[in-house]
Amino acid sequence: MKKIIALFIFLCAFNLQAQQKTTPYFVLNAGYEYWNGNYGKLGTDLYLVQRNDNIISMNANVNLGYMRNEFRAIPEIGIGYLFNFRNNLGNPYSSNMNSAFYVARADISPWTITPKIGITVLGLLEFNAGYAFEFREYKNFKDMNGFRTGFTVHLPTQLF
Repeated sequence: MKKIIALFIFLCAFNLQAQQKTTPYFVLNAGYEYWNGNYGKLGTDLYLVQRNDNIISMNANVNLGYMRNEFRAIPEIGIGYLFNFRNNLGNPYSSNMNSAFYVARADISPWTITPKIGITVLGLLEFNAGYAFEFREYKNFKDMNGFRTGFTVHLPTQLF
């Protein structure tokens, strides 16, 4: 796990250097995750807004659930990219509508890696889906391979 965290920090630092003109925003998030069971999701994001209004997202979350008569807390870190396509065809009705972003994300827990895709509105409400690939068993727990889907609300700290 230490190697994964070190690699994540290295990639983030490299990405920050490559994207010199970004504006950082700290975001809190809460949501629901279906992952072979029901989980609540809490965490933080760092949004790096680029000059083209696309967003690099680095997150740290914990999935909380009660399964098999035991409370489970599954930590995750991840990196994602929120992007939209601007209409260059001269359509005046859609050229100003840039509030919906497409999301490509990868989350890593100590037991799984999960690539995800989704859509977010204004960078605040996110719906995503992906597939978890288990690379190590979680102590006497059910198989963690499988389909994942979730809904997350991102709250910018500038609101507080």
